[in-house]
Order: sequence, then structure tokens, then C-alpha cells
Amino acid sequence: MGDGIRVGVLGSLEVWRRNRPVRLASALQRMLVARLALDPGRTVAVEALVDDLWEDRPPADARGALHHHVSRLRKAIGPVVVTRGAGYLLEVDPDDVDALRFARLARTGGRPCAQVTSA
Repeated sequence: MGDGIRVGVLGSLEVWRRNRPVRLASALQRMLVARLALDPGRTVAVEALVDDLWEDRPPADARGALHHHVSRLRKAIGPVVVTRGAGYLLEVDPDDVDALRFARLARTGGRPCAQVTSA
């Protein structure tokens, strides 16, 4: 899972593929990957992405514009950006997103997952 993709959202957005930094061409691509990374493996509806990326000023063809940015993002980071139903998802492990890994480690006191027991 993830094709060697890691995403850093704490601080400046950074994306790595197979341990090499990936340059994303536009601010909208960076916003899109950051938004999808916060819900890895979960489908984010097109309408939600349009709202998140353009807020109250979407382009006339917002779906087409979103599709264009998804296509360019796939070219940059590979097939981990998946179309599912009426939305898109980033197919990476939550631990490949720094903020989610940090939250998990904070919850578990830094212990590996195998040592964590539920309350």
C-alpha cells in the first residue's frame, strides 16, 4: 500500500515517493494531497473537496477542475490517488502521514502498535 509515498503536513507540506522529494506544481495540488492525506484510505466526496479547495469561490466547472488536479497529482505521485464512487482517496497507510503518526504515538505513549491494548 502507498507505493512508497509519505506525506508531511506538520510545517510545510512535503511529499516523498520512494524516499525522494516530489515537487507538486501548484498550490491546489498541494492542498489536494494534504486534504486527502488527512483521511488516508477513506473516500472524500467530490463536493467536500470542492468546498475545501475553493471554499465559496469554486470555478464554473469545479468537477472538471478537480479532475484536472487529480490527474496531475497522479502523474506526480503515482496511482495512490484513487477514484472511488463520487470521490477520491489517498491509498497510504496512516503512519505514512506525519500528523497521523504523531497522533498515534502521542496516544500510545510512543509504544509500537503491537504493544497497545485497548481500554
